[in-house]
Amino acid sequence: MKEEDIFIGRQPIFDKEGKCVSYELLYRSTLDSSVAVFSNNANATARVILNLIHNIGLSSIIGNKIGYINVDEQIILSDVFLSLPKSKFVFEILEYTKVSPEVIEKISHLHTLGYRFALDDFACDDENIEYFKPLFPYVDVIKIDLLATTDLSIEAIAKKFNALNVKLLAEKVENLEIFERCKHAGFDLFQGYFFEKPSIISGTKIEPSVINTIDVINTLYATTDMNIICEKFSIYPELTFNLLRYINSAEFSFRQEITSIKQILNLLGPSRVRSWLGLFLYSGVHKQMFQEAIFDAAKFRANMMRELVKAQNKPELCDEAFLTGSLSLIDTYLHLEMSSIIEKIRLNKLIADALLKREGYFGKLLLITEKLEKSDNLATFIETLAPKLQLSPYQLYNIYSKAYESTLHESQE
Repeated sequence: MKEEDIFIGRQPIFDKEGKCVSYELLYRSTLDSSVAVFSNNANATARVILNLIHNIGLSSIIGNKIGYINVDEQIILSDVFLSLPKSKFVFEILEYTKVSPEVIEKISHLHTLGYRFALDDFACDDENIEYFKPLFPYVDVIKIDLLATTDLSIEAIAKKFNALNVKLLAEKVENLEIFERCKHAGFDLFQGYFFEKPSIISGTKIEPSVINTIDVINTLYATTDMNIICEKFSIYPELTFNLLRYINSAEFSFRQEITSIKQILNLLGPSRVRSWLGLFLYSGVHKQMFQEAIFDAAKFRANMMRELVKAQNKPELCDEAFLTGSLSLIDTYLHLEMSSIIEKIRLNKLIADALLKREGYFGKLLLITEKLEKSDNLATFIETLAPKLQLSPYQLYNIYSKAYESTLHESQE
């Protein structure tokens, strides 16, 4: 890889309703892959940010959401900000930033121009509050790392900032219980992958749309008779309608006019239809917290696993890999044990073992995909992992980027 190659990851940021509103962008140059700070050289950091915008492209990483990006005093005092679209970013002032008169003056000026700032990994002791106090008038968000703040309760932390006109963001939220507690204490934003941990609700019933989708998946496993499969689709008009939308999406470029379900099934094949139905399971009738984020995470996993099996020259497994990734969060979405869902779907053993135990070929790929999705040290992980997959780090990162780009593209259809 070249010196200027960079790796981009992202972590979701949610509002109180569980809607994903932003992403923190986690990027590393190959020269600085093991730490979560910019290069010491402001020019090198400027190159990283400009690469993000001009080479990788903001739309392929954050879509229509806001990106949070780290800055220190070197970047603050440089001219990098003038190259950045202020409407797309919140700039996180790192905890070790030197709050000099020059830094205060520059942030004040940038604030008047419409740039937004956050304080990153903020320590809640009185000494730190006093040190950063000159920046408070120009800060929109204060990020609190809950795991690093053990001497104060969540409620006490929120109380410290009641008088300030800022939003509080809770980092490292580990579960839904902590999310609810932070929300009631007065936090406004929340960061982490806590939403992916299954929250099992006793007595939850599967909605009719989900039951219908499972019925069609089972039919596709049970028979290749197109007449029987078409009859099954005719019973469920919502599936037929969405299958038509899918076939007319940008992913396909069929020139002939679509005239029947049988024609679509022949064009796609049963395996491809099954993989699509795996994602359709997430389209419940009722909106729920984190629905968009869970759906996007499932789509990323599905796309990533499909690209991985392609890269390993196993195209015949693409659709099954996609289905495995797409079903990997269905227990979280439906608030049911994965085992109870698997009992209702006639999945082959490779897929079932991957979903239940993270075992077998698909299980290994699913574990890899989950780690890529959540890694703070993306470059280090990719460089370590790529040889084990018989890929170069550059190839693996391209696969990762393509999977994210496909996910965002599908979300904006």
